[in-house]
Amino acid sequence: MFDPNKIVNQLMQGGAGGAGGGIVDSLMKSGVGGGLAGGLLSGAVSGAIAGGKGGKMGKQALKLGGMALVAGVAWKAYQQYQQQKSGRPVAAATGWPEVLPAPVQQAAADPGHGLAVLRGMIAAAKSDGAIDAAEQQKIFGQLGQLSLSAEEKAFVLEELARPLDLDAVVASARDPAVAAEVYAASRLVIAEASPAEKAYLSLLAARLGLEPGLVSELDRATAEVTAA
Repeated sequence: MFDPNKIVNQLMQGGAGGAGGGIVDSLMKSGVGGGLAGGLLSGAVSGAIAGGKGGKMGKQALKLGGMALVAGVAWKAYQQYQQQKSGRPVAAATGWPEVLPAPVQQAAADPGHGLAVLRGMIAAAKSDGAIDAAEQQKIFGQLGQLSLSAEEKAFVLEELARPLDLDAVVASARDPAVAAEVYAASRLVIAEASPAEKAYLSLLAARLGLEPGLVSELDRATAEVTAA
């Protein structure tokens, strides 16, 4: 069985080698920036990594790694949402802790969370159109540069080639924490949402059963991470 968390980490950051060293940077340099490839592999957070962008908070968050970043965004948004519900003023953007709380670390290491997030990322990338053969070949070539097994690469390509299946995404995110992570990952993938992508995100949030206040905080947390 492959490790979905590893795939998420490599797609978002190119593995543990640091910023700009993975598939995102390679795609940008090779000109594969538009369409589905751009949507999946050069979204807001990936672009921040590849380009060395991001405000103080963003740079702190990006050090976490793919799944840790997604789980951290969901956790931070939930904390802000709970504060808002309690009637206390919502604090302005604050830095990320050096060490995330144990439950967040556990979520980031859980393969069930990782698989749901990975499927959510790929579905979000497909929300504005279908992959064509040329794009698939370019993605295949770039995947070859990552430290992924043949099974892991095949999974990504197969998921990309399938029609968008929102039911499957929702079914993999029954747990509220996973649902928040799936939405956060989808929001990170979609940098500047087109009308179709905005409609997809709204539908995704509704189907996941996320409360509007939490969705707003998830949007805000992802924006803080990717702020220039």
